[in-house]
Amino acid sequence: MIIEYRKPSEALAPFVDHLWEKQVDESGIIPYEIETIFPEDQAVLTYSFGKDYYRSHANTSDFKSINGIQLEGLHQAPNFYKHQPGIHIFGVKFRAGGLYPFLTSPVAATNNLSTDADSIFLKLPALNSTMNFNERCEQIEVFLFAHLIDKQAKKYIKLLMWLDELESETTASYKTLSRLFQEVIGISPKEYVQIKRVNQSLALFASSKDIKSQDLADQLGYYDSAHFINEFKKYTGKTPKSLKNSLFEMKNSEFIDEFKQYISPEHLLHYTSIFRKNS
Repeated sequence: MIIEYRKPSEALAPFVDHLWEKQVDESGIIPYEIETIFPEDQAVLTYSFGKDYYRSHANTSDFKSINGIQLEGLHQAPNFYKHQPGIHIFGVKFRAGGLYPFLTSPVAATNNLSTDADSIFLKLPALNSTMNFNERCEQIEVFLFAHLIDKQAKKYIKLLMWLDELESETTASYKTLSRLFQEVIGISPKEYVQIKRVNQSLALFASSKDIKSQDLADQLGYYDSAHFINEFKKYTGKTPKSLKNSLFEMKNSEFIDEFKQYISPEHLLHYTSIFRKNS
């Protein structure tokens, strides 16, 4: 399996988290039957150049084949994927709310869906498998920068500023902030925080599979472990204990490999680096 990863240009950095690519040769091996990606706060634009892959939202019984160019919106329940040798996928992962400045329709309408991107964006660049990764990155960045909607970009930046000032006396009222948050991000501030904390808990699990629910609850600011367990199950369909039990017998390297099915590698790296830095 070949995985490429690159940060965006400075001009797009406020909106795009990173660009990535995954490719498996026809003779390659997929190390899992079903890949599980728990709820995330980011949308992804993908190009598929190889064989079809399959996606199901919130269950493992309704897989649909995917090829061509797709936009996957923020998802509030797990997404499940089946890949096969011969896949070749290029993607752009937007920051939370970073998709909003490029859309002419409500961002919330993309939540939980995988949609034909040509129905959302006009004249997407015709990327192909003969280009190298950097060439694809450069072409899609040129397209995105040219299609940035200035008025919406300013709203997005305003929201980021308000979030930075959330605890100060000069910040906007919660009602105003909540309305803008819903417009730009596509979900309420409360749900955004819940999804973020579940992702953080997954990263903490990855760094120590023996960590207790009460310790996770304390580190992530929950009132008690019961609140944490209920919220974790709401977004993952599993309790922390059931997830831990299923992974308990694995060796450390096997554990990390398995955990990449539950949280995208870039989230895993991002959150574990934060916790190591703060520990």
